[in-house]
Amino acid sequence: MKYDDDMEHIYLEDEASPPVKSHGHHMTPAVESREEYKKLGYVLVGILIVSSLLTFIRGMALDRFLADFMAVFFITFAAFKFVDIEGFAHAYRNYDVIAKRIRPWAYAFPFIEAFMGFWYLLSEGPVSLNVLAMIITGTASIGVFREVKRKSRFHCACLGTFIRLPLSRVSLIENMTMFVMAFAMLFI
Repeated sequence: MKYDDDMEHIYLEDEASPPVKSHGHHMTPAVESREEYKKLGYVLVGILIVSSLLTFIRGMALDRFLADFMAVFFITFAAFKFVDIEGFAHAYRNYDVIAKRIRPWAYAFPFIEAFMGFWYLLSEGPVSLNVLAMIITGTASIGVFREVKRKSRFHCACLGTFIRLPLSRVSLIENMTMFVMAFAMLFI
């Protein structure tokens, strides 16, 4: 069977998958450089500024800030994944516990993340949304923790292919922060 390098083939459990090949930019190795960390810093500062402005406009309250921060965070991170959804899906399947077993999950994840972001933006962070965010970020944390523990050099897929940092404690902190914020919103 011939495999087209430009087209993703989703393999079912009973199908044999071909050996992993380099797909150009999809398999670019992770780089731990000052420039990559600066790009991440700029994104995070931008998220903080936009969410703070939203909270200022919509009313100063801790629960409002948490919901606005999570909205901007999820929408921003989803947008970067959409830029190169193929590259994201390939990188994400290397370490996510769900995407390893259910291949389409890697493609669905940015849409789910964007959906949660817009839901946070349009609501006050209902219990069902916070529980969903805890499930999504909690399961993502499991895969990241496993790979960090193994000292893997996988590329962190959290911002798609925009930032080529290795999967690290940054990814774990990112997922756990979202988990803790969603958990806190259950009680605020």
